[in-house]
Amino acid sequence: MSWDTEALQFYCFTCSEKIDIYKYYREVLGKSHQEILEENGLAEKPKVKFDLKPITNICTEYLGKRGITQETIAHFKIQSYKENIAFPYYSGIEIVGVKYRKPKRKVEKPKYLSIIGSELGLFNRQSIKEFNELIICEGEIDCMIVHQSGFPNVVSVGTGASALDKLFREQKNFLNSFNSLIVVSDNDEAGKKMDISFIKEFGIKAKIADKSIFTYNDINEEYHKKGKAIVGEIIDSARAKIEGQRNPNIDVYKGMKAVKGKYIPTGIETLDYAINDLAPKCTTLITGRSNDGKSTFVNQIMANAIDKGSKVYLMSGEGHYNAIMNTFYSSVIGRNDIYYDISKVNKREFKEPKEHVLKALLEWHKDKFIVFNKGDSQLKTMKQLLDLISFEAKTQGHNLIVIDNLMSVLSVEKASEKLEAQADFLQNCSNLAKNENIHIILVLHPNKTLQKGQPMDFEQISGTQDLANKADNIIVVRKEHDEEKKLEEGVSGYISLIKNRYFPDIMDVRTHFEKETGLLLEINERKQIMGYDFGWRKYLEDYKHAEIGEQIDIQSPF
Repeated sequence: MSWDTEALQFYCFTCSEKIDIYKYYREVLGKSHQEILEENGLAEKPKVKFDLKPITNICTEYLGKRGITQETIAHFKIQSYKENIAFPYYSGIEIVGVKYRKPKRKVEKPKYLSIIGSELGLFNRQSIKEFNELIICEGEIDCMIVHQSGFPNVVSVGTGASALDKLFREQKNFLNSFNSLIVVSDNDEAGKKMDISFIKEFGIKAKIADKSIFTYNDINEEYHKKGKAIVGEIIDSARAKIEGQRNPNIDVYKGMKAVKGKYIPTGIETLDYAINDLAPKCTTLITGRSNDGKSTFVNQIMANAIDKGSKVYLMSGEGHYNAIMNTFYSSVIGRNDIYYDISKVNKREFKEPKEHVLKALLEWHKDKFIVFNKGDSQLKTMKQLLDLISFEAKTQGHNLIVIDNLMSVLSVEKASEKLEAQADFLQNCSNLAKNENIHIILVLHPNKTLQKGQPMDFEQISGTQDLANKADNIIVVRKEHDEEKKLEEGVSGYISLIKNRYFPDIMDVRTHFEKETGLLLEINERKQIMGYDFGWRKYLEDYKHAEIGEQIDIQSPF
């Protein structure tokens, strides 16, 4: 068949039939001309007559109690419909829809109704003049309050927070014309769904207000109880998620305090003190030669994070899912062979968690651990991967994102484009960490100039120098190749902190590799090996009856 772009029809070379969508509706479905037009939204709709009256004193009084001034009422051309407050929706200068509610503080649900035949798109769209950013509220009164507070480029969604599909279809071109969409929804479940809907539809263009600022349910209530300044603070919280834009007169300096979000220990005490744990809003590069222990160290960081209540998202660029999980579980379970069965794959034996142990592990990391294996996915481009990470962080509340490793995650064919792609990816990760109050770890290889057992400098990180510049922490994992040190002091290697953006501490931590668990354990100044354990055992059915041989205390020397 061939397609005629002028006639908008197919031509079949076999039967010489010409086929188009109209013919399909008429001859196959048996529809009339008028039915075809109506089903495809092409028929002229009869004009709806909206019987609106000037706003009544009772309606004005109610809006006044909500903080709405007479000037704002006049700007939005609020009227009355059967003694109710009427919010008109315009297309140009013509009213195309009306929502209304009773002028009472508490009314039976639904609070808002619409006149039959109304087309409810975006309330106040006709007043929008600037196309840099658009503030989007959930309700009409919220929209009026934001406008009254000095932010004229504001609309609200006529469909409400829970039914946005139709709105997106009809208003997508208009919404896409803005550089950013600042979403100020209500502080409830419906508002959360609205946030997620905008993130899904518009990606990083959608900027969500920080709900932790809210004391009450919506921005109108915040204005009513706290005044005009709180509206600016809420809107600035969304702006800051990308641009870092702050107004010091609104966002007044309050002294050094803990950043919102989880501080995640690595399990290496000396390192954790130096960097003040893996802090929210930061990125860490972990590097080292192949087989020097990068993935081992990352495994115990993830286990520590889960054990302390954080949610971990692992993006793996290489390896098989079952192999990844076997190594991870071996690190978590520990030394005691009573927890394992032995399985043989070809010539090699593997420790497998027993059935009741696996059940306990699943409870231990329930809703706190997600693994994305790039090799199993159709998502390949940098944008697709960033969108996935961003979506997971925004909607699922992950505190720690681990990308292992950067080179295998990014699919860049041309060497000339690889360095730029790496730098762009890390910059986007850095932005995301700051926006969502999370920590992101990127694992990567050193370049070929790093020799076996040699300490590492910034310049030996594989890729562009921008990677080192953009990271907050850089940690190098290195094996010890001196057999004498291995035997006499138990030193298997070192964890070196070579960049620490916020604190002056730079150091080498001596480590002992424990074969039974696959953990890197710190050797302290007294040459004691600092062991630690994870709390998964409390999910064992027989936890109250301690197994013979379980004598380890968390972080006690042994």
